[in-house]
Amino acid sequence: MEGEEPQQDAAGAGRQSLAVYLSQRRLETGIFLLRLSAIVHGVLAVIPIFLTYPNAYQRCLVSFIAVSAFRLSQRVQGAGFNAEGLQRVFVEDSGHYLLYCLLFASQPPGGVVVLMPIMLFSVLHSVTFVKRLHEGTGVVSLGVMNLVLAVTTRQQQLLMAVANAEILLMVTAIVGVFSGTFSLFVPFLYYRILCMRYKSQRNPYSRTAFWGIRYSAESACNHPSCPEAVRGIVRKAISYVERMAPPTG
Repeated sequence: MEGEEPQQDAAGAGRQSLAVYLSQRRLETGIFLLRLSAIVHGVLAVIPIFLTYPNAYQRCLVSFIAVSAFRLSQRVQGAGFNAEGLQRVFVEDSGHYLLYCLLFASQPPGGVVVLMPIMLFSVLHSVTFVKRLHEGTGVVSLGVMNLVLAVTTRQQQLLMAVANAEILLMVTAIVGVFSGTFSLFVPFLYYRILCMRYKSQRNPYSRTAFWGIRYSAESACNHPSCPEAVRGIVRKAISYVERMAPPTG
């Protein structure tokens, strides 16, 4: 319609070509491609099609190591190799996941639960990049934007899934020691990483997930049909986890 043409021209006036947009954001584009690599190799590790499982698993972790290193360099510019600099690194979520990926990349493949958090984080951050790409260039197809919208509307559920996977991985790490999958030091090192996730300033979902698990466990053991022995074990387990939880203040 004639009256709509100026509006459409105004909407497209501030947009750039795809090449110009990406060239002006080379680091962000590189991180986006690394995240896509983590997603693709993660899927191939879970459902091996073209690559063998060990290769895809390691490539997923290595891709996210690079992502975390680049993001960390953006977040803690100027941090020195001293106590203060290390403290700044360990406060950042990207620092947590750099340690996470380095730890599990040094071990045999640990299954879906290891890859799930980094795959879901890659999806969420890739969606953010695609949204900005669409706003800046308008080149993203309607089908892709519908997928972006679907992921965006489920962002909180996906972040809770990440937090629950992080907690489940603690159990997996302990079981993995007895099954011979992981080295003896893995549960101890991962416990430190999980504490960092629990204390995260930017991501409260780990604390929320722990609270949800505690609430469900207490509700189950308070049910009249719950055996007294089971009730006692659950309460002792809750008490033990509370003692192990780091202070958040």
